[in-house]
Amino acid sequence: MEDFADQVAKLCLEKYNKLGKKGKPSETEWTVLSGIVLKKNDSLSLVALATGTKCLGEIDLVNTELYEEGCRLNDSHAEVLARRAFLRYLYEQIDFLLSDRKSDVFTLDDTKKIKIRDGISFHFFTSQTPCGDCSIFLKENFCDDDVPPIKIRKCDSNTEELVKLSSDKRNKQIVKDIYRTGAKCVKSGEYQDPQLPGINYHVVGPLRTKPGRGNPTLSLSCSDKIAKWNILGLQGSLLSILIPSIKMESITIGGNSPFSLEAMERGLFTRFNENLNKLNIVQSKFSFKQQKSPDRKHPCPSSIIWCAVRNRDTEIAVEGRKQGATKKKKGSNLLVTRRALFELFLRTCDKYQNFDSNIRHPKKLTYLDCKKWSKDYQRLWNTLKSGSFRAWPSKPIRLQTFVL
Repeated sequence: MEDFADQVAKLCLEKYNKLGKKGKPSETEWTVLSGIVLKKNDSLSLVALATGTKCLGEIDLVNTELYEEGCRLNDSHAEVLARRAFLRYLYEQIDFLLSDRKSDVFTLDDTKKIKIRDGISFHFFTSQTPCGDCSIFLKENFCDDDVPPIKIRKCDSNTEELVKLSSDKRNKQIVKDIYRTGAKCVKSGEYQDPQLPGINYHVVGPLRTKPGRGNPTLSLSCSDKIAKWNILGLQGSLLSILIPSIKMESITIGGNSPFSLEAMERGLFTRFNENLNKLNIVQSKFSFKQQKSPDRKHPCPSSIIWCAVRNRDTEIAVEGRKQGATKKKKGSNLLVTRRALFELFLRTCDKYQNFDSNIRHPKKLTYLDCKKWSKDYQRLWNTLKSGSFRAWPSKPIRLQTFVL
């Protein structure tokens, strides 16, 4: 698996290096790189790539008088943008299929339903451990067999997690600290971080929201979002009306960054009481040069979004909108926003009607109503939100009730 992980990482890193300078960090800035790789039989190809570290705060989110609903990205972390770019790629693959062109991903069965081709799998890459629960683990430098295990408190106060301490043999001092995440426990959740010194700063297990531009956000941590995708699929609610669920088969973490397999597994599936898809998780030896380091202390404000499509494959985003866009400049929205992907969905439905008479949509259907149309997806999501994901916050309703 290690060799495969290196191939996945190499594809992402090489593509990033070939992209232009726009959107890339300066010499003192850092960013995160994420991508999705298609494995078709024995060949690998990159289909989506993104960079990003920023997230809109709740105040920015509700203050939308300058923008049409659905035209601004709330979450511009690399993992989230890579998945949005992947949705664009999937829509084009469906369009190929419905236009009698060969799709690398989809085919039609005897009943004219879209299905995934045999021998296809998708693999996720991110240059560092996802923010949130996956990033909370003991700092380890020098292992000492004489040091007993210590306990990190789990969100269930009756249980604790045994973790082996490290010691610095040069100074004969036990290192008692953990890697920390900027993501905060969901306010409505039952458990909150103690924020005590050392290993007692965090509690592990709860859902977390990302820090925003100076104010709290409603965007869940990447650990939580990837865990959701692991259960419901990468395709989301709208595409689940048209295609089967698309699951990740593996996640590769870039080299030269803090990593704990146990924390990754906990953050993505073992902390939930669900029958989850247990991903293959591996760290590559290849590292991303623009990742956070002593020389790169400032997060890059812009994001790059790329996908393997014919037209406008690369976009640059700043503060959740297309770089250079203004409220007076129409038609300059990013192609991975809610509104743009909703438009793609409706156009695809219109085309698919020639193949499947059950695919219909009324005119002036709202974005939220359309999401509710995916009954199987929504049923499973509602079940999760009544269980392990019950603290998952909802976005303001008016941000989801727009029409085209």
